[in-house]
Amino acid sequence: MDAKFVPSSSSLDPNALGTLRSKARADDPKAIQTAARQFESLFLNQLLKSMRDAQKGDGEGLFDSNESRMYTGLLDEQLANRIANGPGIGMADMVISQIDRSRAMARAAEQAAGAAPAVGEVKNGQAMPIIRQGDRNVR
Repeated sequence: MDAKFVPSSSSLDPNALGTLRSKARADDPKAIQTAARQFESLFLNQLLKSMRDAQKGDGEGLFDSNESRMYTGLLDEQLANRIANGPGIGMADMVISQIDRSRAMARAAEQAAGAAPAVGEVKNGQAMPIIRQGDRNVR
């Protein structure tokens, strides 16, 4: 078997997901890309599973057994991993761009909050109100 097609970790491995989660919280772009690819792989796996369930006939046949269903499920998981880690269907790229957009919006909000005048500060020649926590009437 060609080693370049074997995934380094399964998208269902809880230890790998915990490690990935901690790296993504550290704002590692590579971890975000890996998480997006794993999400795409899980989505494709569910898509393939649903397609197989839709094509099932009366449940009787030469290849209808618990073993064949298990191997078909493993095949679907590997197909989903290969598709997602190859060119993909574009879902991972959309997830990454959405995360980048939300991170940019969060940074802009932080900068706007940092640029906001302090409580009781003068802005544009007018005194800003002093707001105390619990006050109902704001001056």
